[in-house]
Amino acid sequence: MVLFGKKNVKDSNCIVVGIGATSIYFHSGKKDSEFIVKQVTDASEYSKVIGEVFTTLGVTKKTKIKVVLLKGLYNGIQIDKPKTPEEEMAGAVQWAIKDYVQDSVTNYAIDYIDMPKSPSYPNDKIMVVSAQKRIVKGIIDAVVPLAELVEIAVEEVALADLFNVDDEQAHLILFQPEGYDLSLITIWHSRLFFSRSLRGFKDLYKYQKGSIDNDLFDNLSLELQRSLDYMVAQLKLPNPKLLTIALDCPDREAISDYLATTYSFTTNVISEEVGKNSVIYLSLVALAKAESKA
Repeated sequence: MVLFGKKNVKDSNCIVVGIGATSIYFHSGKKDSEFIVKQVTDASEYSKVIGEVFTTLGVTKKTKIKVVLLKGLYNGIQIDKPKTPEEEMAGAVQWAIKDYVQDSVTNYAIDYIDMPKSPSYPNDKIMVVSAQKRIVKGIIDAVVPLAELVEIAVEEVALADLFNVDDEQAHLILFQPEGYDLSLITIWHSRLFFSRSLRGFKDLYKYQKGSIDNDLFDNLSLELQRSLDYMVAQLKLPNPKLLTIALDCPDREAISDYLATTYSFTTNVISEEVGKNSVIYLSLVALAKAESKA
C-alpha cells in the first residue's frame, strides 16, 4: 500500500476515486458509469458511500483502486530537505513541518516528494504533503475490505503527470474547479515545482462569455506576475512559456487570450469535453492514464 506515492500496476481493471471535502468522485473504465459523484459530510460516511458505488461498479477483492485527495484535504509545504540519513528522513520531515500545520503533527499522515533541482539553485527542496490521519484511515477502512488499494495520491502531483510535456520548459497551469480558490501550478522536469493559491478569484465560474472586465484581468495579471517574479528571481526557474487554462469558467478563452498577449505565452485551454464538464475530474483522468501506461 502506497501513501502519497506511486506504484506500477499492470492490471487494467482499475477504478480511480477522488476524495473531496464534500464529495467523492469515481472514474471507471465502464462506459455507462465512467464518472460518478456522491455527496458526503465527513470521513465517517466514506465506507457507506464507497461501498454502495463499488457494488454498482461490480468491484471485487481483485479490483485495483487508486485514490486522489483533492484540494482542501491535504497541505503541501515546500521546505529544504533535511540533511539526515534516508532511514531517518520520515521522522525529520515530520518535525520539520510542525510549525506549518494547525494541529499536532502526530495527527497527520505525512509523506514527501523531491522537487526538481535548478542548476543555479543549489538547495535540495522537497514538497511535504500532510493529511489528517482520520481522513486517510477513513479511506483505508472503506476500500481495503472490498478491493486492493494501491495508491493514495494528491491532486497537484497527479496533475503534474497529466500536463508534463517538456522537461526543459516550465509549464504553468491555472487550475480552478467551481468553488475552489484559483491555483497556479508549475511543473518542471516532470515534477511539481511550485504551487500557489491566487486569492480573490473564487467567483470566476460566474463570468459568462464576454463578461470579464479589465479590472479583473489586471488583478489576475498582477498576481501572476508576482508569482513569476518569485519563481524566476528566487527559485531560478527559466521564464515559463507554456500555460494551460483549466478553469470551470465559461469565459476561459478570454482569459487565455489575455494572458497569451500579455506574457507571450503559448496557451492551451482545457475544454468541457476533456474536463468532463468540470476540471475537478482531471486528476482522476491523470491517474487513469498513468494506469493505462503501467
